[in-house]
Amino acid sequence: DLEYLDVYETSPDYLNIFLIVMENTNLHSPEYLEVALPQFCKAMSKLPTTALVRLTKLWSKYSLPHLRRMMETFQQLITFTVVSNEYDTENLVNDDETVVAATQCLKVIFYASILGGELDIEHNEDDEEDSDSDELTLHELLDEERLYKKGPHVDPLEKALGIRPIDSVKPLIPFEDFINESVNEVVEMDKDF
Repeated sequence: DLEYLDVYETSPDYLNIFLIVMENTNLHSPEYLEVALPQFCKAMSKLPTTALVRLTKLWSKYSLPHLRRMMETFQQLITFTVVSNEYDTENLVNDDETVVAATQCLKVIFYASILGGELDIEHNEDDEEDSDSDELTLHELLDEERLYKKGPHVDPLEKALGIRPIDSVKPLIPFEDFINESVNEVVEMDKDF
């Protein structure tokens, strides 16, 4: 429904389903890990950016233990999926729908952690002022403008929230807790890049 019928656009209350499901403290149990949670993540990854912004802002107000439990649920799904499958040059983890969807859900928690923590967005204004100077930027020096045409990719959620990871002085959950070693061991960076 999210992908083909734009259900969220016609009924914003649809977002309540995602809030309620994430209240289930048993999401990490085997009954959910194999079928329900991957389907939930796939559905959540289909939400439009406006809905993801609302979820991020809501979850940024949650307590640290609550937000951490949600992060650990997505991390556990990613780890479970990676450990349960064999990846090679033909079957890439980068193409695994469950891993990709869970990672996109984890990104929402990542930004909620940043938004709920201490921010310093004043330097963003400095960056804009610096771009008007006569000095060449690193992108111009490396002639990357030609390569990127529109510049480096900016995450739509990051842009909609108006924050960047560099704006974070102290996130609710430390950045290193979002690293998933099981994915790092099997991801094909050259293919992903």
